[in-house]
Amino acid sequence: MLLAVCLAGAAVLVGRALPMDRVVETLRSWSATRGAAGMVEFGAAYAVLALLFVPGAILTMLAGGVYGVGWGIVVVAIASSVADAAAFLVGRYVARESVVRLMSRYPRFTIVDRTIVEGGWRIVALVRLNPTIPYSASNYLFGATGVPFLAFVVSSGIFTLPGAFAYLYLGYVGAETLGGRGRGPVEWAILALGLAVTLATIAYVTVLTRRQLAALE
Repeated sequence: MLLAVCLAGAAVLVGRALPMDRVVETLRSWSATRGAAGMVEFGAAYAVLALLFVPGAILTMLAGGVYGVGWGIVVVAIASSVADAAAFLVGRYVARESVVRLMSRYPRFTIVDRTIVEGGWRIVALVRLNPTIPYSASNYLFGATGVPFLAFVVSSGIFTLPGAFAYLYLGYVGAETLGGRGRGPVEWAILALGLAVTLATIAYVTVLTRRQLAALE
């Protein structure tokens, strides 16, 4: 919840300092002319940037601003799954020593590695629902654990969606606000209520998953 509020505040400040309304409109116009090809290109850029440790929350909010929640969830689900799989394989077969050193910066991941054989996909789900470990880093870190590749990709793909939905909605509402859409007070109230409910749900789930991970200790 705190992360979402900080991102919302940062978006407002950036929106005031930079012509973000024109940026969003430009991206929306580009996506409209490119059609399905534009979604593929956006998804490819998303996957590459996620591999380069660009925060997934920012990328997902941008997707929400450009594509809305409906098509945005499709683009993000596919792009994030590709990024997950690629980072996992790099962490397991290409840069394992570097990833093991990275793992030492996240003590909680030592617990994850210790319990991964027992918990399998359930541990992946708990980490995905609990955003205390950066998304991009966790993809590489899972490659250094004993979790099977298929179990990781499926579990990660499913349990990334709740957080992705929240950030997509936040990005969509932000884009609508910056664009000054001609909505009535009731429509804005519904958008605000939907965002509040979504963030509250994510916060509640995060608390539950933190307790579950703490129990593993």
